[in-house]
Amino acid sequence: MSRFVFLVRVSRPILWPILPLVYCLGLQAAAAPVSVAALLQLLTLTLPMNLLGCGLNDIYDYASDLRSTRRRKIWGAVVAEDNRPLVWNTCLAMVPLVIGSALVTRNGYNIAATCGLALVAWAYSVPPVRLKERPPLDSLANGLGYFLLPFVMGYSMGADPRAMPLKYYLLALSVCGIHALATAADYDADKAAGHRTLAVAYGRRAAAALALATLVVALVAGDYQGIAVRVYLAVGVVATLAATLVPRDGAIAAACVTLFTGFLIAAICYIVGW
Repeated sequence: MSRFVFLVRVSRPILWPILPLVYCLGLQAAAAPVSVAALLQLLTLTLPMNLLGCGLNDIYDYASDLRSTRRRKIWGAVVAEDNRPLVWNTCLAMVPLVIGSALVTRNGYNIAATCGLALVAWAYSVPPVRLKERPPLDSLANGLGYFLLPFVMGYSMGADPRAMPLKYYLLALSVCGIHALATAADYDADKAAGHRTLAVAYGRRAAAALALATLVVALVAGDYQGIAVRVYLAVGVVATLAATLVPRDGAIAAACVTLFTGFLIAAICYIVGW
């Protein structure tokens, strides 16, 4: 049981709602029915997919995680060297579950997007590719992995993803910016550990400014029908503007919390039709 609890902590339960909510946003956008296959896939996007993504990341991030008070207090466990075999083997065991849930759908686009999601989780963290230390590919990978691909997984259950409107790609772009802001929150720990993230490479102000720019583009160019998405983007613009003007720990942390909690609220509101 202690090992199971440890693995749950590695998966960062606070992040569990994100992928299922994005998947549901895709279902909603395509007016897709909530089938048994969709519900099964939703379940694999909680513990299994988050353990795969976060576990691989934590195996190679021990030096920075040890220095991060945010990681120790909020996000999850620190994977020390003696725990790496357990985490690595469990991550490998999650792959058949995640891919298997896609095979159940018998949907080619869904299967391709799901395989892409697992591939991005590996490429982001594991050397020699390790996109996390190849900015701006680190932020692009997160926009792809944490929004576009799970959104396409849901969207494909009711419509052809090749015909998706531009506004959904703009939301994925804004997620790239939000990840850039998150690298600013981890700036000190990553720099001390020698991890070259976007914020370490270009500075915290540049990371916050990138988040601001992507949110502005999404707000201005996206034709969003529901008020929840527009309000979320507008609030995000204000929060990231403050972080850009004052790129210090307090403003950056406040912007990150605002964007995270705001997403949860906006996504739920959009799904229920607001």
